[in-house]
Amino acid sequence: MKMLFMIAMLFGFSLPSAQAARTDAAAAECEGLKVATGKPGKGYSKLFGDIVKVSKGAIALCEVHTEGGLDNLEALSIKKADVGIVQIDALKKLGEGDSNLANLLVVATLNSNFLHIVVAANGVAVEGPKKFGLLKGDSKSLRVARMTELRDAPVALVGSAQLLVRQLDKLLGLNMQYVDVDTDEAAFKKVQSGEVYAAFTVAGWPHGPVSKLTPAQGLTLASFDGAIRAPYLIRPISYKGVGVYNVQALSIQNVLVTRSFAGARNGEVAALKRMLEKELIELKDGGYEPAWNEIRSLDAKVDWPRFDASSFVVMVKAKK
Repeated sequence: MKMLFMIAMLFGFSLPSAQAARTDAAAAECEGLKVATGKPGKGYSKLFGDIVKVSKGAIALCEVHTEGGLDNLEALSIKKADVGIVQIDALKKLGEGDSNLANLLVVATLNSNFLHIVVAANGVAVEGPKKFGLLKGDSKSLRVARMTELRDAPVALVGSAQLLVRQLDKLLGLNMQYVDVDTDEAAFKKVQSGEVYAAFTVAGWPHGPVSKLTPAQGLTLASFDGAIRAPYLIRPISYKGVGVYNVQALSIQNVLVTRSFAGARNGEVAALKRMLEKELIELKDGGYEPAWNEIRSLDAKVDWPRFDASSFVVMVKAKK
């Protein structure tokens, strides 16, 4: 755990959960699998809700609410959760310094998260060079259309973007100035006020807070145009509410991971995996989150060791 925080400090950010223990206390009483998700009503938590619905009480599952993917990794590392949803890039980076994370196993390949770059639709006021070296320079409006136009700019980072954008900035050399904020709404307000040029937020498509934006709020999305490599891809996303169609966005694979167990709990994880395989078509066709429609196979390839459900006797512990 100490190494997890050392890496966090190295990259100049604080893990959200370092502020306080934010995992759901009720999960400690769970007799089944404790699943680390995120904030109630947001992406990971909604996926968990769908899993509970299709399981029909056949498997005992308890939700551990956290601040999101980075917090989920801590919850897994310190055994506050048995299973959790995380981004593969964060798993790889933080796994370099925490043996508990390095030993996590991928149970299922899920949907992708997308890096949303929210900017002012009409641009931000930028002061030009000083006149004669003393007088205030003329102001001009800078309209940000692409990420690489944010060189040296102040930007707001929310949740998992606090690690992701710092990592990307090291690759792209943009030297952006970071302001870490707790919520998407707070980040958007900083863009509207001109305090920052962009707000970076990570979520599956469609991203709830971005979907709720309207033209009256004066915000739009900029495209990602940096040179990237695995585990990242660039894919188009659209948001009708702000008139954005097929903007290029960075995508990151989500995975369901589990701790390495020595005993019967492996059977419970195997039961969860097999239930997901059995119900995947229902999750895709029924009235569940759009994220399920993206998943072609729960065993889609990722560069990380996998949990082999076939190696364990399925242990079903029904929810009471």
